Amino acid sequence: MSENSTLADAKRDAKAQAAAEKAYRKASRPWFKKKRFILPLILVAIIIISSVANGGNKGSDPAGSGAATPAAEAKPSATKAAVAAFPGAKDSDVVGQAGAALKIGDATVTAAPLADGDATLGKTLCTAVKMNNGSKETISFNAFDWKLQTPAGTIVTTGFAGSSTPLSSGEIAPGGVASGDVCFDNKKAEKGTFVVLYEPVFSFFSDRAAWINKH
Repeated sequence: MSENSTLADAKRDAKAQAAAEKAYRKASRPWFKKKRFILPLILVAIIIISSVANGGNKGSDPAGSGAATPAAEAKPSATKAAVAAFPGAKDSDVVGQAGAALKIGDATVTAAPLADGDATLGKTLCTAVKMNNGSKETISFNAFDWKLQTPAGTIVTTGFAGSSTPLSSGEIAPGGVASGDVCFDNKKAEKGTFVVLYEPVFSFFSDRAAWINKH
């Protein structure tokens, strides 16, 4: 064997020895220093840090973001009860001040402001009423369709005294008019807010008319 061949074999042996030592050192490294473990660990760490950061900002509202937090959310406003036009008023009532012409179905009904009536048999209050039939049907009218609610809350029916031109009873043809005075006892001489009520007993009208009076 020549000297050159011997040197070449020595170099190959040295390289093989070095490669073997490198492979041994690589295989002998702790598991946490190996790339196939380090890269997944770094990825898991990034995910955990990101989750923690997002969780910490979830309950905050950055300035100017406009996002509403539970404390800033608008609370539903309390429902405000409608103030009745008068004690005992119904939702379906057609209400007006004394003297107003109120539309009840196809009829237009007016009740003038209350005035003191004849007091021969006791004090009375009277209102001059007028009914105009704007429907295509005949409608009935009667003095007993009228009532008066006193300031004390008592509802009284019509009386037989107080006026020489009381409202009678009968029917109103289409386009016709009926009028007269409707009077009520006021023996207690009450003062305050009275309500004249019109609620036909025999009629196709479902609404009730009410005129508010200060007397």
